[in-house]
Amino acid sequence: MNSKILILTLSPGLFFAAGLQAGDAILTFEEMDRDSNGSISVDEAKATNDIANNFEQIDANGNGSINITEFQKYMGKGRNTPPEEMETPEPGAAPY
Repeated sequence: MNSKILILTLSPGLFFAAGLQAGDAILTFEEMDRDSNGSISVDEAKATNDIANNFEQIDANGNGSINITEFQKYMGKGRNTPPEEMETPEPGAAPY
């Protein structure tokens, strides 16, 4: 029983550490805009590999920074409809 508790305790920590090392954590615009000037600079974009690697593509107006509109457009790419809501079964209900 103690080994199960230990595994559950360590798993979130290991997952979190792996996310930090990969540099691919999902951050909001506000989290990336560290100086709170309303745009993401090249240096601020380095917080995630995805944004840093696609900076020029995301910066649609070519001014050297990403504004909230450009960020939202990029983060929503490929999504035509909002994600479906998941149905949560009632406790004790039979599975589908």
